[in-house]
Amino acid sequence: MKSAFLSVEFKEELIDFEFILLLGEGYVNFSLPDSKTDTQHYFQIREFRTPEYEVSSMIQSPVAYYCHSTVDQHVIATCEGQIIGGGHLSDANVQWTVHAEATKFTPANRYDYMFGRAQSFSYYSGDHTQNKISYPEKYFQGKTNNKGQHEIKITYHGIEQEPSPIIVYALAAITDLNSQTQETRSNFLIHPCKYYVGFQFVKNYGTKDKPVQTKVIVTDIDGNLIDNILVQCKVVGYGKEKKEDQNGLTVFEEVTDEQRLTIVSSNKDPVNIDFTPKLGGRYNISYSVNDEQERLAMSYYKKFYVYGGYEKEKEEVELNCRIPIDSVKIIPNAKSYQPDDLCELLILAPFSPANGLLILGCDGQVSQPIRFQIESGKDSTTVEFKISKDWIPNFTASAELTGSIPRVMELTHSPSRPAIATGSVTVEVSRDIYKLNVLITTKEPNKIYTPSSIMHIDVDVKQYVDNAPVKKAEVCLIVVDEAILSLTDHKLDSLLDIFYPRRSENIAQHRSREQCLLFNAQYIEQLKKEIKASLYLSDDEEGGGGGGGGPMHGKFGSAAAEQKLAVRSNFNPLACWTPSSITDSSGRVSIEVKLPDNLTRYRVWAVATNDRQYGLGEMSFTVQLPIMIRPSLPRFLNYGDTAYFSVVLQNQTGLELLLHAGLRASNTKLLTAQTNRPEVGYSIVLPPSKRAALIFPVTTIHSGTARYQFIISTPRNKTSVSFGDAIELSLPVFTPATSEAFATYGDTYEEVVFQPIKSPKNVLSQYGGLSITTSSTALASLTDALISLYTYPYECSEQLSSRLLGIQSLWDVLQAFHCKELPDISILKTKLESDINILKGRQCPNGGFGYWTNRKDSHADPYMSVHVAHCLAVIANKKVFDVDENMLKNVLKYLENIESEIDQLSFSKYWSEQTRFSLMSYALYARAKFLQNVADQALQLFQRSGFEKLSFEALGWLLVALSAGKIDNNHQTIELIYKYLKGKVSETSETANFITSYGDDGQLVMLHSNQRTDAILLESLLCIDPNSTLCTKLCKGLQANKVKGAWKSTQENCFVLVALDKYFHIKEKDTPDFVTNIWYDIDYCGQHQYKGKMESKEKLINLLSYPYSSIFVELTSK
Repeated sequence: MKSAFLSVEFKEELIDFEFILLLGEGYVNFSLPDSKTDTQHYFQIREFRTPEYEVSSMIQSPVAYYCHSTVDQHVIATCEGQIIGGGHLSDANVQWTVHAEATKFTPANRYDYMFGRAQSFSYYSGDHTQNKISYPEKYFQGKTNNKGQHEIKITYHGIEQEPSPIIVYALAAITDLNSQTQETRSNFLIHPCKYYVGFQFVKNYGTKDKPVQTKVIVTDIDGNLIDNILVQCKVVGYGKEKKEDQNGLTVFEEVTDEQRLTIVSSNKDPVNIDFTPKLGGRYNISYSVNDEQERLAMSYYKKFYVYGGYEKEKEEVELNCRIPIDSVKIIPNAKSYQPDDLCELLILAPFSPANGLLILGCDGQVSQPIRFQIESGKDSTTVEFKISKDWIPNFTASAELTGSIPRVMELTHSPSRPAIATGSVTVEVSRDIYKLNVLITTKEPNKIYTPSSIMHIDVDVKQYVDNAPVKKAEVCLIVVDEAILSLTDHKLDSLLDIFYPRRSENIAQHRSREQCLLFNAQYIEQLKKEIKASLYLSDDEEGGGGGGGGPMHGKFGSAAAEQKLAVRSNFNPLACWTPSSITDSSGRVSIEVKLPDNLTRYRVWAVATNDRQYGLGEMSFTVQLPIMIRPSLPRFLNYGDTAYFSVVLQNQTGLELLLHAGLRASNTKLLTAQTNRPEVGYSIVLPPSKRAALIFPVTTIHSGTARYQFIISTPRNKTSVSFGDAIELSLPVFTPATSEAFATYGDTYEEVVFQPIKSPKNVLSQYGGLSITTSSTALASLTDALISLYTYPYECSEQLSSRLLGIQSLWDVLQAFHCKELPDISILKTKLESDINILKGRQCPNGGFGYWTNRKDSHADPYMSVHVAHCLAVIANKKVFDVDENMLKNVLKYLENIESEIDQLSFSKYWSEQTRFSLMSYALYARAKFLQNVADQALQLFQRSGFEKLSFEALGWLLVALSAGKIDNNHQTIELIYKYLKGKVSETSETANFITSYGDDGQLVMLHSNQRTDAILLESLLCIDPNSTLCTKLCKGLQANKVKGAWKSTQENCFVLVALDKYFHIKEKDTPDFVTNIWYDIDYCGQHQYKGKMESKEKLINLLSYPYSSIFVELTSK
């Protein structure tokens, strides 16, 4: 991830500036110096293939389709491909996929009625119980005809048990001659019945024992009212009834209310179906009709709310119970308002009488509160107010009611209890006063444009409200290739949506009433007496209190004219970007645009602004030629590649044409040519409105850039019109980026040693060379692992300590050898000191360490704690950096108490015994690194666990701890473990390795890997038997597992570096003094001379001069 800051100074409202983004995803933040907000824009930078055609699909004969129980019905689905620059996509492969699913349907112009399964207004809860109907997918294949079309016949039959409209999707994937694929989808509805029944409630809720009025209509699918159709209505209510049990206590009993009603529909007006609910609670209402073929249609409403009952069982009022808060429902009289309109809100109250307060809030701003009342015996009222333009595009109306209601389950004549209810609704305000009309036209409206032609675009800006011209409006014009836009279906956002977006209320309401305790009547009387008594006892006591609340602020002229053949080479998809132009007194601005060489359709956008007003207009036009050539080339070639260039020829005229098509190329060999000429050609007869694909096989000559000119033309003839097209493209030809590296290590016991060098097969000798690097110490081969640790981008405690551990282990090597990928020693020391300080800040009170932090809600991780301790021990022994004494003291205390620290972790009970003993073994190893004598404790741990509970890593750590002691018993245990390990090793003639596992928690707790195990055991064997051939084999095995000079993880890198540093210091005791000579047969190629441990030296050999098989290195010891 790279970032940069760009400062832009501007005086106009619209500006343009340039910057570079890398391949991938990019974000740009725009901010102003004095602004509290900023704007972010998101880019996708991708390699892509520009679409050359567009596809569409349709259902033929778009009539109504109905279910039928016995007769098969069918539908014809058609897809079509059209080339963006003009013409039909003929002879293209088509793959169809057809599937179906249940859906909803509302007849035309009947959107104020509910059809099918409706959503409850009161509960805003969708119906999740409806069973989805699923059908298997069907697949078909074919080819487009001369008009670029293909069609299929879809057959259906039967009636589903649950009457529901079925939507059928037909997806067509069209693949062109050049293997480019695009998809299109069409759909059609299968209706369950000839009729639909719709309903509408006069009120969105009902009241117990009062009629609920419902308007019902029966329509056809076009929304026309149908007469004399029987409508059956079923009403089922669910509620609770208050009764007394045998003990005289009030209880609530579940009851139902079922009613069945019938009416006959009318073709003039809706008919009324009224029912009187006998319960308060929820009602489910269904309406059903049948057509002449007995097909059923049904509409259903779930959870219609009726007031006046006991929908929820009222809570028994007990001592210290708080006042419950009920809900207020607010319904506006319109969907949207203009500024200065009169808004009327219907407020539905759960109790009466009540005092109400209406607050209008918008983005943290509050209007003057409006007070209102709910009269006794009524359940609603209306509140009116004017709409302010400051509330555009929306505001929130919040209502709060206060009053009192009778207590439940108390003694007769008990006083009423306080009641509170709140609710809110979002009201929409139109943005029309800030809207501009933008009209885009051209001075050549009927012209078909050709590549590189000049066009003139006029933009007219007018007021949306009164259509008056807007002078001095600023206009930004964009002309872009629609083929590029189609990749992401990109559309330009309206500036109204940006500068006048929907706003939240951003107001937090705090109420003290909901904190009040609600006592029963008897306790109130007792409390009064206690208060009076306390007043007499303490007259001087003062009472105090506080409260608060407030807003929280949020944030083709004719195509037959003879034309001069021009080579098309400018394929910029952005034909025009004019960030700022000013309209004249008539509200118009004219802009001249020189088109690029694309054969495509362009989208034109014009964005206009005038002070606080904004508008967006768009149009499109096509650029094409009578005959066109469309090459499909790869993005690049590698040296040695053979490619088959596909070139599509298109005839857009109504004539059969003899066409000559040719290709000229540089840095490319044309495989179809009979000679070495750099061009090749075809003759082809192309029927009218047809296309053909030509294939040109080519291969590369050199790396660099390959250029291609494709041309198509009719024969020159004075008696007829000639047509043609030409295009020039270039491709990069890359040198193969792969290389092979290999190394050998060994000892020089003889005076002269020869090392022959063999090359891999199929080497490209024209590029690169053979680089021979020699070194006087194998430690030089470890620098890549150091670089990997230093440049690792993340810094949790494991990665910091692994970096410190690896670099400190090879500190002497870093001072002796300069590594150009690492900074100077002074900079490196500063970095490592910073890492130590970060670790110090992460130390927990118990001395341990977590992966990232030492917060109170976190815990020390046992493995991480021991690993950091291991790192600190190495740093303390090297004495390059100062380590805080308290830090060392605390971590040593943690190591000494490692077993109890593990037991304190609640999740450690899920760890295996092998993992627990491995952690304790690593702790003893770390203490041994602190130069503590822990041999006795290591012996005791081995006696407790035995081999079956110790991993290979644990055995290696115990060997290091045991080797620090001088007791004979320790020597016997060491020999026992050594013998056990030699029986478990996997050896070849050159290498050795151990394969082990902790089980499920090895990776999670111990960060285990096989390479780390080999490194730990190599170090331990060097402590007890450094002359063993097993050590040499383990070393070679580790070296053979490097990838690009390093190992797989930070754990592997640091442990391998610790082990190999120890190995090479033991094996390289003698001071190097030798000369390496590089020979090609008897020809001398170069020399490297070494006295002591010096930096590596490199010699580059030209492979054209020296074949690999004759090269060898001679090493002569002094």
